[in-house]
Amino acid sequence: MARSVVLRGVPRCPHCQIAPRWCVCEGARAVALPFALDVLMHNGEVWKPTSTGNLIRRVVPASRRIVWHNQCLPRREDVVGNGGADALWILHPRGEALEDVLRDGLDGLEQPQAGAGALKNLQVLLIDGTWSQSNEMLRHVDGWGRKVRLPVSALRGESRYWLRVQHSAGHFSTIEALIALLNALDCANESDTIRGQFEMHVYASLLARGHKTRAAQFLAGSPIGASMPGLVRKLQPAPARD
Repeated sequence: MARSVVLRGVPRCPHCQIAPRWCVCEGARAVALPFALDVLMHNGEVWKPTSTGNLIRRVVPASRRIVWHNQCLPRREDVVGNGGADALWILHPRGEALEDVLRDGLDGLEQPQAGAGALKNLQVLLIDGTWSQSNEMLRHVDGWGRKVRLPVSALRGESRYWLRVQHSAGHFSTIEALIALLNALDCANESDTIRGQFEMHVYASLLARGHKTRAAQFLAGSPIGASMPGLVRKLQPAPARD
């Protein structure tokens, strides 16, 4: 959705940013992650209710949103945490394979198999924007940490981000990349909770746009029908009258 539409005053829930009829705040679940999470967000995403970067900020309250603007670039010292560059992963498809990074190990970071506490020194930076915007942002933060890519097995099938057209196979939203990372690090509970919040966000947004048939198709392949049945029933449109 363009920023002009948002600024025009369309009524929205102040939290989930969806029209009140399809508000999903009733099903909101906050998630605590075993590592520090930052989202480097292009300023063009800040005003978009559909942004999964904004969704991450709501679902993971401890995460930071760092807005990237070419007139006000973020500084390295404001992003890289106390663990330094050795403990910062920049998630991007052009990075090193995650399995190789885990095999090598990082200073102060143990293997995740030792338990969630072993990830406490890790900082993950997600890049949120279009693919061209993301490449521009990546050039700016290149060298701040270790670029890491997810294994192919972590991103199977097609994107569930039905709110925007995926211009190429294998393109996934920012929050889907986070879900895949959590799965790869054996953080199944956190992954499942975030996935449920993401899928509910997409489902409600499709309904808010009037895409009833598409929303029904999305729901058929979603876990939210079982995990949040009450909210799903509440959001479903009333049956047509004869």
